[in-house]
Amino acid sequence: MRVVVIFAVMVVMLMSYADKLHWLADIEFTSLFGYIIVAFFFTVLGYRVWDEYGRPKKSLAEVEEKRAQREKQFDELDALEAERAALKIEEVLSVEEDESKPLLSKQVEAEIPTEPETTTEPETTTESETTTEPEQLDLLGFSTPKTTDE
Repeated sequence: MRVVVIFAVMVVMLMSYADKLHWLADIEFTSLFGYIIVAFFFTVLGYRVWDEYGRPKKSLAEVEEKRAQREKQFDELDALEAERAALKIEEVLSVEEDESKPLLSKQVEAEIPTEPETTTEPETTTESETTTEPEQLDLLGFSTPKTTDE
């Protein structure tokens, strides 16, 4: 709404400047702007004086009572959040316990010693296994083959 009023005032001022509105010909907009600024200044000054000295002040007891009420509300919210977090932790732990039971039996089976496998081929390492250079990525995060400058 403020923008519409500002544009309307601007249009009226431009039309009066171009002598399109003869009924505004006797008004000096420079003086009018100065009077508006002075009126705005005194309005703001009056409000600030009233706010500081004229408005009824709250007593210290009322302020402390309101603060205590807000703290009580926040404490209740904190307690609810703690209960919810505890319930979520219990749910996660119960799910992990249910999932870990089959894993424990698999781990016990894996710990049973078996006969070692014998291999007749000698172990060989390739160049790619011995180098520990990080993988080269392009700007989008896709891996690209590393090129050498030869």
